[in-house]
Amino acid sequence: MPVDKGVRPLYSLYSLLMQRIKEDFLDSVETILPLNGLSILEIGCGDGSRSVGIAARCQSLTSVEPDERRLKRALALKIPHAVFKRESGEHLSFDDHSFDVTIFTLSFHHIPREEMERAIDEAVRVTRTSGYIIIFEPTDDGTFFDAEIQFDACDGDERKEKHAAYQVMMNHKKLRAVKEMDSETIVTFDSKKDFVESMAPKKNIKDIESFLERHKYTLRARRRINIFQPK
Repeated sequence: MPVDKGVRPLYSLYSLLMQRIKEDFLDSVETILPLNGLSILEIGCGDGSRSVGIAARCQSLTSVEPDERRLKRALALKIPHAVFKRESGEHLSFDDHSFDVTIFTLSFHHIPREEMERAIDEAVRVTRTSGYIIIFEPTDDGTFFDAEIQFDACDGDERKEKHAAYQVMMNHKKLRAVKEMDSETIVTFDSKKDFVESMAPKKNIKDIESFLERHKYTLRARRRINIFQPK
C-alpha cells in the first residue's frame, strides 16, 4: 500500500511504534482548497506527526499545542517552514485575520465542552474573512475505535465529546459550512508489544493478541473533515 505524502511513523523519533500507513486527510482537503502558498494555523498539533504533511504543502505553518511534552516532540522534528508555540485553541495570542486557514487536527473534541464555542470564536478571529476553518475529527466507526473501547486504549471512549464537538461546530453562528467529507486513517502494529506501548491499554489485556490477529495487526479509523468559512 503506498504511503500518502507527509505520512510518518507516529513518535518516529522515539521508538518504532504504531505506523500510520494511510491517511487521505490532506489529499481530500486539497480537492476543495489547495494549500500551496497559504499561511496555516494548526490547533492541537500534538507531537507534530501531521504538521509534517501540512508544512510540506503550504507556504508557512504555525502550530499550537498546550501539552508541553507533546510540543517538545513536535519541536524535535525540526520541520521546515513551521513554528511551534505552547498555547490552547481557546486563548490564541495571534492578531486578527493573521492566517489564510486554521486547522483543528483531531483536537477539537479535546477542548472542554464549555470552551468549544470560544475556540471557534478564536479561530474565526485569527482567520482572514476570505479564509477557511477546517475541523478534522474522529468518528465512532472503525476497528481503531473498537480497540479504544474494548481495551480502554489510547483516548478511550470519547463518544460524548465527539458528538458534542460536532453539534457545536455545525450550529456555531460564525461558521458557514462549505463541505463535509469522510476520511480514513489506517495504522499498523508489528506486535502485541507495539500495540501496548503505542495505545496504553488498561483492560482486557489477555484479548489483545487475538484481536490483533483477527485484524491482521492493521486498524482503520474513520474520520470526518468539515470545511467552513467565517461568516
